[in-house]
Amino acid sequence: MFDAHRHFGSSMQENALYATSSSDEWDVLSSLKDPALGGVGALADKPLPEINDLERILKAHPSLQIAEVGLDRRFPDIERQEVFLKDTLTLGFELGRSVSLHCVHEQGRMLSTLHSLQPDLPPLIWHGYTGSWETAQEAAKLGVILSYGRKLFLSKLAREGARLVTIPYALETDFEQGDYTQMLWAQVKAFSSLSGCTREELIRNNDEIRTILTHNTATR
Repeated sequence: MFDAHRHFGSSMQENALYATSSSDEWDVLSSLKDPALGGVGALADKPLPEINDLERILKAHPSLQIAEVGLDRRFPDIERQEVFLKDTLTLGFELGRSVSLHCVHEQGRMLSTLHSLQPDLPPLIWHGYTGSWETAQEAAKLGVILSYGRKLFLSKLAREGARLVTIPYALETDFEQGDYTQMLWAQVKAFSSLSGCTREELIRNNDEIRTILTHNTATR
């Protein structure tokens, strides 16, 4: 089963999108083995890289996606974050790469940013989504896939139950350490109970999401 978002650990060859959050981690992506999928990302808790650096590594490695980038109120210079996000989304669209979105307390700004770039948006997945149902619906209208992790079950969004699977969605572990296999299947079991979907339906959905994220055409 495809895992829509995890981080590096003891295994570098799981069927998962391995996200990075700074350019310091990018070199590790070369250690990934099939069916692992690498994601080039950067968050503003460290200095953001130049967009040319991001473009260079993506062009050098055609299988890499973009994961994770976004807006985070905890980190400095939200205006600079927004500029970097817009540039990255444009790059993803031009190179035919999907983008995994990171968003903390900036849901409104995130939606405004996405609206401003329509229709030139790459395939998008909103990592670890726990926002409102209304925002989820608005994001879905923009073609965004909502990715649900463990924090979902502690949020008000969990009250939506079966409605969570009426819009494009994926499951993720956001794994960093521990027993990966146990974490993955515990997530599947918990979401199955919440949504009413069978394990087989959830596996099939996530595998279809992998195809959506990886089968895209460059526009330049």
